[in-house]
Amino acid sequence: MKKILLICLVITIFVGCQKQPEKVSESVEKSVAESDKKIGEFLDILDDSNANKGLQRKVLCTDYPKLYEHEYLPALLKLSNAEPKDKLMNDLKITTDYYSEKLNITCD
Repeated sequence: MKKILLICLVITIFVGCQKQPEKVSESVEKSVAESDKKIGEFLDILDDSNANKGLQRKVLCTDYPKLYEHEYLPALLKLSNAEPKDKLMNDLKITTDYYSEKLNITCD
């Protein structure tokens, strides 16, 4: 009986001392939400048939990829490892290629 109790105690201590999963900080969640909101605004500009072509070109060729790569992607990777970085970068390419063709804009 004492052996069983001792084994249970050791297991409890061992399990209790295991590193607990890190909780995602609120700042990372906030960063993803802010970046997501900005991306939504960029996509609204790209979808607006009345938007200025110069603005659409700036958003498509500069602003959107920069925000995605330097703010959204790093924060998203910290938040979740569900998607590999390569897939997320491919998603960016698919999106920019789609709008490039739709709007007839060629980025340098």
